[in-house]
Amino acid sequence: MCSAVLSRPFAKALRAAGVDCLCLPRRFKCWGDVAQCAAVWVLLGRYKICRGECAGAPGTEVGGVAFLKGGSGGRCGWVLARECPEPLEVELAPPAKPVIVVDLSLWGEHTPGEKHELVEQVIETLRAVRRFLWDGNFWVANAPGEFVELLNRHARGLVHKMRILEGTPPFENPVVLDPEGPCLFTEDVARSHAEFVIGGIVDKERVAKSATARLAALIGVEKRCRVELRGSRVGVPDRINKIAEIVLRAWAGEPVERAVLAVQAKRDRVYRLMWEIQKRAKRAPDGALEITRAALAEANWLGAPEEEVGLALRKVKARVVG
Repeated sequence: MCSAVLSRPFAKALRAAGVDCLCLPRRFKCWGDVAQCAAVWVLLGRYKICRGECAGAPGTEVGGVAFLKGGSGGRCGWVLARECPEPLEVELAPPAKPVIVVDLSLWGEHTPGEKHELVEQVIETLRAVRRFLWDGNFWVANAPGEFVELLNRHARGLVHKMRILEGTPPFENPVVLDPEGPCLFTEDVARSHAEFVIGGIVDKERVAKSATARLAALIGVEKRCRVELRGSRVGVPDRINKIAEIVLRAWAGEPVERAVLAVQAKRDRVYRLMWEIQKRAKRAPDGALEITRAALAEANWLGAPEEEVGLALRKVKARVVG
């Protein structure tokens, strides 16, 4: 699945402006699809499209535009650069919706350590959004001054255009992602809502009981949906940036299950494997847990590598038989 939503519109805008190739800087920072990265950096004003002779090794071709990497190879008359006298203007209008919203209404309940972790997760969420859309599709709502101060400390010099709002923005058709929500987050939910609100909540140092439900009530959003993996929340990532990526993958057309599996960390897979193994294991006469090789293969529908399977078996103290 191609998650880069801006790649083809950007290439189309370049073609309309007479550009059929573009040389990228040697140290061009990219988080995946080069056309998507270039589009985001142009929208941010970090880079401009400039006339200039260059040579580049064959890279990615999108919509009739060749994106060339530094080196020898094809010749090109256009470069992506920080500055130039007369930059080329391209008509690129990214979609206004959907919007990922991280709401910080419960910021004051966090410990100092949790606040720092929350800021780090917001930065990672911005990176996740940029793999699909751009900064304009990411809002941080009910953000106190302390959050802005910590953001500037954690990401000094960060160039961004995400919206940081002091209050609750006017919503069009919102849904809150809540692990305890009464409705299930599905592909239909992903494609039928305009704003996806994720609670800015980190509870590593305390218990935040029903925190997301309280947050939803504070901002006046009734619909709360949970993300599940084959009927259980076990193994579903809980980091804000991971939830945002699951939502965006589903919005872009990927099945929710595949989206969850794609963003799982090792810890998430091991926890889910432990759960799957315990469901299928039986108690031996000596009291030990045993699972057959066939049942273990069935348990590992996640596709975890052998190392993680072995770790899960050790954690639940189960042995393989048959």
